[in-house]
Amino acid sequence: MRLFKYLAGYLGIFWVNAVLATTGSSVDTNDWLEEHQSIRVGVPQNLMPLIGIENGEGVGFDADMLRLISQHLSVELKWTPCGSWSQCLIALEQRNIDILPSMSYSEGRSRYASFTQRYWSMPWAVLYLNKDALDSTGSVNVGNLRGQRLGIIQDYSVVSLLRNQRGTEVIEYPEIDQAITALKDSQINVYVDSLPILVFELQRQPIANAQLEVLDDAPGQDLFFGVRSDWQPLVVTLNKGIDNITQSQQNQLRNKWYGYELQTGWSDEELLQIALKVGSGVVLVFLFIAFRNSRLRREVKLRKDAEKRIRYVATHDELTGLPNRKLLSDRLDQAILQAERSNKAFAIMFLDLDGFKQINDQYGHEVGDELLIHASQRMQSLLRRSDTVCRYGGDEFVVLLPTTPTTSAALAVARKLVVHIARPYQIGQHMLEVSTSIGVSLFPQHGSDENALLRAADKAMYAAKDAGKNDVRLAAP
Repeated sequence: MRLFKYLAGYLGIFWVNAVLATTGSSVDTNDWLEEHQSIRVGVPQNLMPLIGIENGEGVGFDADMLRLISQHLSVELKWTPCGSWSQCLIALEQRNIDILPSMSYSEGRSRYASFTQRYWSMPWAVLYLNKDALDSTGSVNVGNLRGQRLGIIQDYSVVSLLRNQRGTEVIEYPEIDQAITALKDSQINVYVDSLPILVFELQRQPIANAQLEVLDDAPGQDLFFGVRSDWQPLVVTLNKGIDNITQSQQNQLRNKWYGYELQTGWSDEELLQIALKVGSGVVLVFLFIAFRNSRLRREVKLRKDAEKRIRYVATHDELTGLPNRKLLSDRLDQAILQAERSNKAFAIMFLDLDGFKQINDQYGHEVGDELLIHASQRMQSLLRRSDTVCRYGGDEFVVLLPTTPTTSAALAVARKLVVHIARPYQIGQHMLEVSTSIGVSLFPQHGSDENALLRAADKAMYAAKDAGKNDVRLAAP
């Protein structure tokens, strides 16, 4: 989905933060914190590895993130079970809890909750058992889910989007265990949830023939802390804490909670039972050892393949093979750190394929997917190895030029892409043409962080579209 579309939804968040920033003199957050020494953090059930409770203490990525954010505050975090995700939203609305992690913005939720700035991004993913269940070519888009019977947790932000897909039946479940059981019993064809939660479930209880794919172009990956609407000073405080979290701390949390390892194969007890049925005495022992070693070698290979697959799925777009938003974010963070150390600039480009939707509608998704593959390959061939081309969603791409320090050099690369992307594409029996509109932003001239740079480039890209498309625009200072 286009970043521009997200901005419309997030205006409420940014507006609140702007108001709080301009009225900070009238609201003393220190006085407010002294009056609110205890903060109830809502903990939904079955949301690991994001958040859970063990021995009365919060565990998981969100719990550790909150501890980091509030480590210098004299407040007590009370980890409060709030039931299913739907029940936790109600608890926040009724002010039975004060904070709910892992929330994505929606207009409906903004009526009872204020949102911090983004603290993490989480891709949606799909789980299915029949490899032929989805009509896709290595990548699953929202459009591939049309005509399917989908399972999803009740009141997830992406539910409305899925319901709008023609011919799609969406069944909401209060808990993930019920949804997984429905998938196994063929009551649903596909289950949709966040990637970390699905991987955690597969690790906890492996499912035979499970197929796991990232769901491209689905909004809602950006996560915020939802705060009860009458506690605005807490939003200001949390935002300061989020700003102070370093890249190193983020990496430590990622490695701690997202070190995925799928458990597959038989246990030793199961192997022993099989061996006992084969024979007895020395023959049994040798057979058991040989069988066990063979099985262990297979299991090691399966685990390595599964871990490699999960790492790839989490960081790459499977249709084009390009880095996805998550990997782009990591590389952009590295580029910012490097630029700050060397005091040099670098460039970001936001690209949108003009006319792609018409081709996709006229010739179908398979032709559209092939066009995206050809266009992405053409982009890669025109750029250096040090550059990163990311499929941002749908027919949008972001290019990171970490060693392009001048405006003229960045614009020259952008114009080269405009010229070559507009060359005709031979897709099957069709000769197709698309153009591209590109927006360019530079660090630190147009922004000093990821969001600011992408917003500036996205806005410039729309300016190029408004000017007639197939053109390049530089972001405003």
